[in-house]
Amino acid sequence: MNNENQTNLERNEQNVIPMLKTCWSYLLTYWQWFLLSLIVCYALGRIYLERQPRIYSRQAVMLIEDGQDGSSGPMSSARKSRSSVSALMELNGISVGGNLKNEIFILTSIRLMERVVDTLHLDEDYTTRESLHNIPLYNNRPLEFDFARRALLPATFDAIKQEDGTVMLKNFQVGKEEMDKSLTFTLSDGETVRTPAGEMTLRIHKKTFDEFPADKTIRVSHWPVKLAAAYYAHRISANEYDKESSLIVLGCQDDDPTRAEDLLRTIFEAYKQDVVDNKNRVAQNTAAFIDARIDLIGKDLSTIEENLANFKSSNRLIDFQQNAQVYLTESSSARKQSIELETQLAVAGFLAEFLQDRSKRNETVPVLSLGESSVATLIVEYNRAMIERNRMAENSSAEAEAVRTLDNQLQAQRHAILASLNSYLEAVRLQLTHARATEASILGQMGSVPSKQREGLDIIRQQELKSSLYTYLLNKREEVALRMAVEEANVRMVEGPLGSMFPVAPRRTVILIISLIIGIGIPAGILYLVHLFDTTIKSRSEIESACSIPIVGEIPEWDGTSPNGLIAGENFDAPIMEAFRMLRYGINFMSHSAKVYVMTSSVPGQGKTFISKNLAYILGTSDKRVLYIDTDIRKRTASRSLGNSTGLTALLSDDEKTLKLTDFIIPSALHDRVDFLPVGKMPPNPTELLMTDRFEEIINEARQIYDYIVIDTTPVFAVADASVVARVADVTLFTLRMNKERKDFLPLLNDMYKKRKFNNLCCVVNGSSARHGYNYGYGYGYYHDREDTKKRPLTNIFRRKK
Repeated sequence: MNNENQTNLERNEQNVIPMLKTCWSYLLTYWQWFLLSLIVCYALGRIYLERQPRIYSRQAVMLIEDGQDGSSGPMSSARKSRSSVSALMELNGISVGGNLKNEIFILTSIRLMERVVDTLHLDEDYTTRESLHNIPLYNNRPLEFDFARRALLPATFDAIKQEDGTVMLKNFQVGKEEMDKSLTFTLSDGETVRTPAGEMTLRIHKKTFDEFPADKTIRVSHWPVKLAAAYYAHRISANEYDKESSLIVLGCQDDDPTRAEDLLRTIFEAYKQDVVDNKNRVAQNTAAFIDARIDLIGKDLSTIEENLANFKSSNRLIDFQQNAQVYLTESSSARKQSIELETQLAVAGFLAEFLQDRSKRNETVPVLSLGESSVATLIVEYNRAMIERNRMAENSSAEAEAVRTLDNQLQAQRHAILASLNSYLEAVRLQLTHARATEASILGQMGSVPSKQREGLDIIRQQELKSSLYTYLLNKREEVALRMAVEEANVRMVEGPLGSMFPVAPRRTVILIISLIIGIGIPAGILYLVHLFDTTIKSRSEIESACSIPIVGEIPEWDGTSPNGLIAGENFDAPIMEAFRMLRYGINFMSHSAKVYVMTSSVPGQGKTFISKNLAYILGTSDKRVLYIDTDIRKRTASRSLGNSTGLTALLSDDEKTLKLTDFIIPSALHDRVDFLPVGKMPPNPTELLMTDRFEEIINEARQIYDYIVIDTTPVFAVADASVVARVADVTLFTLRMNKERKDFLPLLNDMYKKRKFNNLCCVVNGSSARHGYNYGYGYGYYHDREDTKKRPLTNIFRRKK
């Protein structure tokens, strides 16, 4: 296993190192384009930075305290009222999260943000241009507009300070509709005007207005409150400080640091007031109920007192107490009990009517004392659940699952309270019946009391009953008012808004680094795509990895101007000369006894004629006699450049063998020691001529005269001539040109090598880069000062060299 891992690691290193060398080569070759891309992307990054608004961050920490000793904070009251609800919801498979998350949601809700927008007038926004980005005008506004009414659609316009101190309004846009550009208004301080954006009054802040440059534009925006609330709500974040505490971290990101601080402070105050209002909701409903009853009972009491006064006046009575002293003494106990029972009966009746009123099914039930009854305890529990239900409905929806579950629970509690009230009413009625019977018995014993006096006593009893109930309700109203006055939210700001004086966005360093990465990535990506879609051979290693055919030499790109394509005019130590000497050494190494070399390729344009011609020349420089033969009967490239007289075809057509080889050879055509046999005239049957025995006889005759014979023939896949000529070869040289030969040909070439379709098949790489030598990790050190190592422009990678 360790050996296998080591092998994989070495293989990966072998793959990575050539890839890194290739990347480095591309970077050195096209460094101008990389530099230009870096400069352009860096400049675009700077422009992008200048166009972005500067965003500042502020954070504040608030504490939600638990209520103690019966206090009703936002955590404690909700926790108590939700205990039974949470248990019921969990039994139904509904997960109930911590209350702190509910408070976090409320802090970032649009409903709460609407209060903040109203307080800070955030539905109006003023900005001006600085450099390439907009800056807000919050505390340093040179002017403001008082709008007559709230915006129904977003409206924007430009306000431009004039030289004479007036302000011009133009470029109005309401919603998505742009108004006529020629529509303008000119205002002075305090002037009111009707515009497409609504009726508004200009207010100028003299100090900042005088300092503000003339002809500079202020962009004014007037938004609907809900839209402004939604916009700023997205800039607010609220998170738990940690899981163990009840601290909430409030965050705000805004392009004005002062506005960010004001937002956090105002959100805290709005949340605090929201908590107080929520806690006072029961007291407010109770106060409204008591006020309504006081008004009704006050009217009844006034009517009874008026009847009593009329009765005394018509019967000339002053004091019933003196006339009925004995009766009052005997019936005081029974009368007191009757009054108390009727009071309790009336209060219970009021509560029953309230509970049966469907229009008040989402309101809390007034908390009224009912003696020893347990109804008051049920009402308290019902009110706590109702507060929680209304709070959840405000921050979500009345159709939410949790709200509907609470509605079902509240319905059940309401029925339970009504049932308890009915039982209590029945008990009170029985007691009242008994008390009245006792009182009637006492009254029956007063036969001697005049009837008028008894009628007056009945009116007095009604007056006392209403007066007692009226006094009771007045006391309850004072209790409720006192509770509302002392109620407060159990929340406090632990740490005020704090933050850095430097903007948190845009992130200058990150954006510039990304710009530089993009600057490198664009040319690198283009080069990679070109490399990816280029199916031609790029390096010697690609040939070696695809086939096992030996490579006897690499010929670099040559930009010589010789008309016949010979390198004879090059310096002795020129790269091209050294490459052909290395080729000569390579083919000698393949076979020391080889004398006939046949040069071919897959398709035209591989440079086989150039290599075969100069191979013959370089062999001649070693003081050997060399014959260069052109057998490319159809194209005759070498013959056109060196002599287009009669030649090979005439010899092949000589069936009588009267013609001599030496008569057609051009002596010293390439070098003093290199002769040339041209192809001759174009016959109608070139392949058949090459297939005759006469061709072999010509080659054998040449073997007797020359040390080496270099034959230039046709491409393998063009015509069949190459396969015919190759039968006389001692070594077959196959030319592969970089950036020309396709990679998918290499497996076919390897198959020809393995099946020995050609004698001693080997290949010569043409068009390799002299800068990289033979890809053995070193090159010809003296190459780098030559012009043939000039770097190609990036546009050259889109066209192949011919």
